[in-house]
Amino acid sequence: MDVTTFDGRAYAKFLAAGTYFLRKYRQVLNDLNVFPVPDGDTGTNMYLTVRSAMLEAGKVRSSRLADVAAAAAQGSLMGARGNSGVIISQMLRGFAHHVRHRSEIDTFVLATAMREAVVEARHALLRPVEGTIISVAEAAAESAYHLALHERDFYRLGAAVVRTANEALDRTPEQLPVLKEAGVVDSGGAGFVYFVEGILHFLPDSKARSTAFPRRPVRKSVFTPAQFVGENKYCTEFVLEDATCSARELRELLAARGESLLVIGDPPTIKVHIHTDSPEGVQELAARHGTLTRTKVDDMERQHTILVVGTPQVTRSIVSVVPGPGFDRIVRELGTEVTVNGERNPSVRDLLLAVNKAIAPDVYLFVNDKNVALAARELQGLTEKRLHVVPTADVIGGIAGLFALRAGGGESMPAPDEVLAESKRVRSAQIFFAGKDATIGGVAVAAGKPAATVDGALYGEATLAATAIAAVRALGGEGGGLVTLYYGGAQKERDAQNLADEIRAVFPDIDVEYYYGGMKNVEYWMSFDE
Repeated sequence: MDVTTFDGRAYAKFLAAGTYFLRKYRQVLNDLNVFPVPDGDTGTNMYLTVRSAMLEAGKVRSSRLADVAAAAAQGSLMGARGNSGVIISQMLRGFAHHVRHRSEIDTFVLATAMREAVVEARHALLRPVEGTIISVAEAAAESAYHLALHERDFYRLGAAVVRTANEALDRTPEQLPVLKEAGVVDSGGAGFVYFVEGILHFLPDSKARSTAFPRRPVRKSVFTPAQFVGENKYCTEFVLEDATCSARELRELLAARGESLLVIGDPPTIKVHIHTDSPEGVQELAARHGTLTRTKVDDMERQHTILVVGTPQVTRSIVSVVPGPGFDRIVRELGTEVTVNGERNPSVRDLLLAVNKAIAPDVYLFVNDKNVALAARELQGLTEKRLHVVPTADVIGGIAGLFALRAGGGESMPAPDEVLAESKRVRSAQIFFAGKDATIGGVAVAAGKPAATVDGALYGEATLAATAIAAVRALGGEGGGLVTLYYGGAQKERDAQNLADEIRAVFPDIDVEYYYGGMKNVEYWMSFDE
């Protein structure tokens, strides 16, 4: 069946699929990252940027394409991180401008919108560099334009565009010498390819659930001391609210203050990204023209030192209690340095050993289990570390808290209560087979039968899938959102994929992702983002 129209709901699903790919392969992109500075965070930055776009688009997914695209553009503006993230944000802004009066589009308008997206991104850069995400995106847009002259099916157009983007990505080492020296393709360009490939994962013709990518470099062969950060070592980002100047005027004011300057948006909200040796001076200058929010300063030289010599010099460390090996990997990708096995109910001693093993003097401990909270409180006074206990109720809240902590930048030190408040924005459910007969709130579940808990309430249906669907409904999924399944127990990836399909069939406004959690006594942990 040909897919010949593209509306707001489809665009929201495209963003969700692209976000899924960037989350899945963000560490691959981090390992590829050598330009403009080898700080190893391109994948994470791109993922956080498009995740912000996806969440805002999801809130209005049933609206016109113009409204969904505008919401995504605003979300990416507020959540943009790093060079590639800000460039992606500008592309989404260009796309939104092109479709601003439309409820749906065909392949030709998609192609012309992609062209405008690239133009907007180029305009945001003082000195566009070939061999980067811009080159790959431009090749994809030109391919889409020529194909759309005669191709009306989005799937066939998308498949051809991905092939062209891959070819452009393969050319990046010849365009940018630093990539050739390191033996890698451009990380931002690779991220763009992943993102665009997401469209193939929700169109009806698509069967594949994984990509032929990724290139997986060995980190030590990628990062070398010869690749250095330079004088402007502080990656400085902020949003200027109530701006009294235009983006162009602010760009001119800041142009001499550093490198990799990106200024996007329009009054009253402007986003700034710059590499500078004086973040305080840049912020002070910008503050004369509005109110600074969402400030972030990262020391890229320190990040590169960690990647090259493997001896981190960090101001904060993170310890997380996790219920399985899949969650262990997930929280480490989100910045956790030391993990504690939560399935064996860790003691005060177990937690203390983990905290003392952390490198930094300040340690955030994500409890991730109500049963561990009491033991965690006993640690105060037992360690010389400055301990910040974040009493997250479960691992879902812990992951949300890690996102919140990471979004503040590697140097931020928010109070545990602030992180905990952010973690509660995501709701969770636990799906399992009952170990014994139980009755809670008038709901009875027999031993061995499927059950779910949501906010202390018990749900039980005849099958695991029906129970999961009841849990989604209890979480408020009728109106749309993002459900993430973490599978464990007796469940395999195929089971999670099938359950995701069943949830999508019942709740067409919901996007569903699934990841390996590896917990033994629970079949699924489920998170829900509105």
